[in-house]
Amino acid sequence: MSKYALALIFGALVIPLFAAMWFAWRARARRDAGVGTAGEAPRGELLAEFPRVGYVSTTPVGEPLVRVAVRGLRYRGPASLSVRRDGVSIAVAGEEPVHLGRGQLRGAGSARARVGKAVERDGLALLRWESLAPAGPGTAASRGAAAGSEPRSLESSFRFADPAEHRAFEEAIAEIVPGDGAAAADRTQTNEHTTQEDA
Repeated sequence: MSKYALALIFGALVIPLFAAMWFAWRARARRDAGVGTAGEAPRGELLAEFPRVGYVSTTPVGEPLVRVAVRGLRYRGPASLSVRRDGVSIAVAGEEPVHLGRGQLRGAGSARARVGKAVERDGLALLRWESLAPAGPGTAASRGAAAGSEPRSLESSFRFADPAEHRAFEEAIAEIVPGDGAAAADRTQTNEHTTQEDA
C-alpha cells in the first residue's frame, strides 16, 4: 500500500474524530454559558496570594469527571490565585481573570482526582462556589451568563507545589466563608465525598 493511500486512510479516521471533539466542546461551552461570575475584582484586605499554582478544572459538586466550561476556567494551566476579605480572583495563563465574590464562596476541601488530573490522596485543593444567576443584559452579574440559567454549585480544583500553601489556601477560605460552623461541616463532607469517589 502506498504512502498516499495510508495518508488518506489516516485522514479518514482522524479528521472525523477531531471534528467530533470540536463540536462536543462547542456544545459544552454553549451549555455552560450561563455560569455567571462576579464582574469586578475583589479589593478587600489581601489574606493570601499564590502567584503560581496549577489550575486543573472546574466541575459540578458531586460530579468530579464532568468538566464545566466556565469562561476563564476552561483550560488547565498555570495560574495565580489571590484570596481577599471580599472574594477570590483566579487568573489562568492565557485566559481572562475570574472573580468570585465572598457571597459565592461555599468552602474549601481536598481531593485525589478531578477531570484532568489524579495525584496522591488529598493532593488537590478544592474551592467550592456557586455561580451567579444573570441579573439582566449588560450587568456585571450577567457577564457570560445565558438568559434563564440557574445558579450552579461548582468546585474548582488546584494543585499546589507546597503542601504549606495548600493549607494556607484552605485557612484563608475558611476565614471569609460566611457561617464558619456550616462551612467547616461542608468542607468535611466534601473531603469524605471525594475520598469515596476517587478511591
